[in-house]
Amino acid sequence: MAKTYEVKIGTTTLALKGFEVERNKLWTDADRNLSGELKATFIGVFPKLKLEFGYLTEAQLKAILALLEPASFTVSWWDSFLGDYRVGTYYAGDFSYPYWHKSKGMYAPWSVNLIPFKKI
Repeated sequence: MAKTYEVKIGTTTLALKGFEVERNKLWTDADRNLSGELKATFIGVFPKLKLEFGYLTEAQLKAILALLEPASFTVSWWDSFLGDYRVGTYYAGDFSYPYWHKSKGMYAPWSVNLIPFKKI
């Protein structure tokens, strides 16, 4: 499939300054013996997405905050490893958005992590 966007939340395509995929491997019952050998059960890869936004107006910021506000939401994102889009249910980690120019209502660049509910 041809890449036409990087990330969508719901049906909204995001204009991003940067986009990173962190491929987190989750293990359970992990323990190392005295020889340093790992004994664990692999659960799967849980891809955390880091979204970086550039300078935003207050209206642009409000639109993004409305997308991130729900407890969970659907995210479609380009997976370079797969060469196709992945879709999953995510939630937004903690984040802040600093004022850059108060009199113009502009916000400085900021980032947020989207964390998946399920493995891929």
